[in-house]
Amino acid sequence: MDKSPINNFVLQFTEPIQTDDFKIKVCLPYFTDIYKALQERSDDREKGINKVSMLNYCQLPGLLGERLFAVFDTNKNNYLDKEEFLNGMLMFYCSDFDDKIKMIFKIYDFDNDGLVSQTDIITLISCMPVTHSANVRGEGKYTKEGGGAQNFQERVDTLEEMLTIL
Repeated sequence: MDKSPINNFVLQFTEPIQTDDFKIKVCLPYFTDIYKALQERSDDREKGINKVSMLNYCQLPGLLGERLFAVFDTNKNNYLDKEEFLNGMLMFYCSDFDDKIKMIFKIYDFDNDGLVSQTDIITLISCMPVTHSANVRGEGKYTKEGGGAQNFQERVDTLEEMLTIL
């Protein structure tokens, strides 16, 4: 790997180094406060954060919120205890690039078979909510900025086109 000052700057810029001190003094107290607030909304505070509270907090579209919850819920009891929540948040926000990629991989691996398959991608795409926004402008047909399906038939056509591409 090239150790030139420019490449070193790019590496530092794209993947900031967070010290353990920063994680302990800043991130953990912040995430702990979030945990306590979400735990208060849960139907069983002793068990931790329930799925509904977490989904309302993260506001991810389609199945992504469900998958994030499933990845955080390591003991699979449908609640996030404090350790699961803090570990998940630290992994999501304070880990290095490789660990973040592993977490994202787990989120997209819907059937938990260790692979992100065409079926996993189709599941993700087909469960994304239909958005009602402006007409498509140039590039970005499949992006948030580019618009989205205006009606059900357009959504079906778009999904068929995306499946052909995949």
